[in-house]
Amino acid sequence: MATQYHFHIANESIEVQMGTHASPNITLTMKESDYLDMINGKLNGQMAFMSGKLKIAGDMGLALRLQNLFSPPEAGSPPLETVQEVIDGMPEGFNPEAAKGMDAVFQFDLTD
Repeated sequence: MATQYHFHIANESIEVQMGTHASPNITLTMKESDYLDMINGKLNGQMAFMSGKLKIAGDMGLALRLQNLFSPPEAGSPPLETVQEVIDGMPEGFNPEAAKGMDAVFQFDLTD
């Protein structure tokens, strides 16, 4: 099942919502399984992009900032198994320091 969600970062805070945004600053498209591998540290984002597993439309500078916006998984923690688990954990894992001065919407289009 395909999943679409977006998050808006402004004033060093994050708001996550399901569905599409009318005018995102960046859209990332990939398979859900590859997305989970990337979140769990099994797939490098740059390698995913270079191999065509990750498609990016919009502000590439935001793509480069993405990896610093969230804390990496703690060593020894179980891997996240669903996109919903990732979404649910975003507010707790968000790094407001990395978002200083940012006002942007990140759209994720994840396919089966």
